[in-house]
Amino acid sequence: MSTRAIRRVVITGLGVIAPNGNGREEFWQACIAGRSGIRPITRFDASFLPTRIAGEVRDFPAHEFGLSENEIELLDRGTQFVLAAANLALRDSGLEERIDHEGCGVAIGTAMGPVAEGEHLWRLFTGDGAHQPRYPAEGAQLFTLLSSSMPAAAIATHHQLHGPNTVIATGCSAGADAIGQAFWHIQEGRATSMLAGGCDSAISPSSISVFSIMRALSTNNAEPERASRPYDARRDGFVMSEGAGVLLLEEREAALERGATIYAELVAFVSNNNAYHMTPLPTNGRPLQDLLRLAMDEASITPQDLGYINSHGSSTPSNEPAETAAYKAVFGDYAYRIPISATKSMIGHTQGAASAIETIVTALALHHQILPPTINQEEMDAQCDLDYVPNVARPTHLQVALTHSSGFGGVNTALVLARPDFLESQERAKGL
Repeated sequence: MSTRAIRRVVITGLGVIAPNGNGREEFWQACIAGRSGIRPITRFDASFLPTRIAGEVRDFPAHEFGLSENEIELLDRGTQFVLAAANLALRDSGLEERIDHEGCGVAIGTAMGPVAEGEHLWRLFTGDGAHQPRYPAEGAQLFTLLSSSMPAAAIATHHQLHGPNTVIATGCSAGADAIGQAFWHIQEGRATSMLAGGCDSAISPSSISVFSIMRALSTNNAEPERASRPYDARRDGFVMSEGAGVLLLEEREAALERGATIYAELVAFVSNNNAYHMTPLPTNGRPLQDLLRLAMDEASITPQDLGYINSHGSSTPSNEPAETAAYKAVFGDYAYRIPISATKSMIGHTQGAASAIETIVTALALHHQILPPTINQEEMDAQCDLDYVPNVARPTHLQVALTHSSGFGGVNTALVLARPDFLESQERAKGL
């Protein structure tokens, strides 16, 4: 057992690439304005599919986000996104020119990996019979395009970071799980700082086809911006999206010493598994109930301390009633007093990036004291009758927030974040 002292961990840098905005400020302004990034698919001809909409990142000048020509050529789209987000987070943190190369590590989550790149290369390799297929790259280059290790490796190589380096593939919770692993590394003194988050770019014919066969996707092709509608009675499935989110985590004392802007303190990370089904929660949300109780216990908070939940809220018919049931079981009548919002209403489901981007939203809500809305709340579902911050952002007095995710394979993950001075104010209140 380690004898290292447990260190406190804070968030000092944020980087995001998303369908409704790139970079911390552009993305945040889009979120509080309730601006959707869902549009008709342009990456390929989707006319033969039942779902023809997605959350594409339409404006991504990779070189403007610090990627070299070599990286643009060799890295798959999802890895390019996460490298750009990491560059933005490092720049935002103020550590770009003085990063601890030996002590800084990388942890990135992904659900789909280079699936779309593999599909594209398969079409190139097999050809259509009209011409001789040719390989677009040498073997080593193909490895960088298709390797699932690249999201973390590319960031470490770009910035020459020699600390812990991990890629986690726990489905839709992968980004939060990566952040949690990074949190533990710093807590235990195994790293001084970590770039942590998630990425995915899997908008492709095969991916849309598979989720369509599962009847998991919205088919509201006529109104893309209104298709993702968590907790609304007319939700009919999630919207496939792409993007990346990366946070710079560091030891609190080091951040304070250098006068860093601290967006929030990361207080707890917990995870469990439904052991029930590959996708939905049980109708009573029982494993999520256990997760929420565990998160509050780990963070040493009460329901009354919790001022906001950024939910999984994917816009599927089965997910939101189970979530709501879990909230009521854990928080009782107080559940009606906790504001809850779903970022996926604006950007769709970015797969392994989703929980990382939602952690960024939660940190910004604490920092700016504004709750972003759940858009497309038009028709109430009797099973989903809590305060989902409908349609319009809301000023708040927020001290502690929780974000949780549910991934394919049954993984549930929660992170608890707090204002930078929350723990000190608690101690003062107790006379400690």
